[in-house]
Amino acid sequence: MTSVLLAPAGQLAAALPVRWLYHFTDFRTARLIATLPLSGVKLTEVLGGVGTADADLSLAPAVRARDPFAATTPRRTCLWAERQMLDPDTRAVLDSRTLWGGIVMSRKRSLASGGMSLKCVSWESYLARRRIGQDLRLPFSDTLGIGRILIREAWRQPAVGAYPEVSPHHQPMLDISGPLSGSLVDREYLATDRKPILEALTQLSASGEGFDWRLEPFMAAFGDPTTLQVRALLGYPRLGRVMPADLIWSTDPRDARRRWGAVSGLELTEDGVAVNNRVTALGEGQPPDQLVAVAEATGELESGYPLYEDVLTSGTADLRTQQAVDGAAHGGLVAQLSSQVQLSGVEVRGDVTPAVISYALGDDATVHIGEGLTGEPISVVGQIIGRTITPGQAGGTEKVTFDVQGTAAA
Repeated sequence: MTSVLLAPAGQLAAALPVRWLYHFTDFRTARLIATLPLSGVKLTEVLGGVGTADADLSLAPAVRARDPFAATTPRRTCLWAERQMLDPDTRAVLDSRTLWGGIVMSRKRSLASGGMSLKCVSWESYLARRRIGQDLRLPFSDTLGIGRILIREAWRQPAVGAYPEVSPHHQPMLDISGPLSGSLVDREYLATDRKPILEALTQLSASGEGFDWRLEPFMAAFGDPTTLQVRALLGYPRLGRVMPADLIWSTDPRDARRRWGAVSGLELTEDGVAVNNRVTALGEGQPPDQLVAVAEATGELESGYPLYEDVLTSGTADLRTQQAVDGAAHGGLVAQLSSQVQLSGVEVRGDVTPAVISYALGDDATVHIGEGLTGEPISVVGQIIGRTITPGQAGGTEKVTFDVQGTAAA
């Protein structure tokens, strides 16, 4: 990210005007087609999953002059949302962040409204539309290294026509170097399995101790939408900052005086429906020779919880060693136990401290909740796993709604 901020991002964000720009490019060539004025925008992102964007576009004559029809061709064009902070006097751009990027998937035009509605999906969604097209035999390989190899497989295009084999948008994904986890696993992917790349990556990231990943849009050159790209971020055992002191919100308005963010809405859920304390993973083969592994939360059982059991059976064709099946069982157990406490729909302002540009998916949030909702004041600390940004329109404020997966403590 490029920035010229001279003070903490949250403090400046509260004082400086914000402008959103929406750029549309061609998927294959990365050519900038148009920058269009969208309204009713909602930008959603999910850690290690698929995000969405919804928006409306007026088809007034001034907009039609920019050729919005070529710019919004489903499956062929891309949307990028750029957030700029401006100098209040000169209107010069002080900070530019590309906070969302993905593919236009559908559009609907209405004679009554004289406009068009758009639905888009984030870059992660494209991984679900691509299959592993060659045999990948990866014995005793680093989990993050395998993850980068899987992501790299998604972006090459058929060598037909005059278009490049890899779009300039996706060049960063071809580099499979970077920090490693030190956690080695066995994986063997066969082209004949035709496994979706997103499915393989999701299973890999949930195995053993797991890892976090997401695809991040950015501009390679400050404020230049002709340089829009996307890169893969992988982190072991996680992405993001752990309990940062600047990411604290509270439901008590008095806490805002301590420079904590104010929460205007949330839901706290403790859901054990999909949580089990014994997980069995099944790998390659058929009984009695099938690979099997069991992971159990002995501490929970010893503390008095009854036994809840689950069996992982789907998508295990690539688990061809005992070590791989062991990792799947352990990862499934950890993921289920950590999902029981969910803080969802946390509504905050995006243009005041902590400002939306001061945190990202993967960072920890601390949310203080008053006794009216919980019987006694508690704090929930956990990783931000999903976020929806609603850019402010004329006379409105910028809103962020995020979800936290973590633990509650009195």
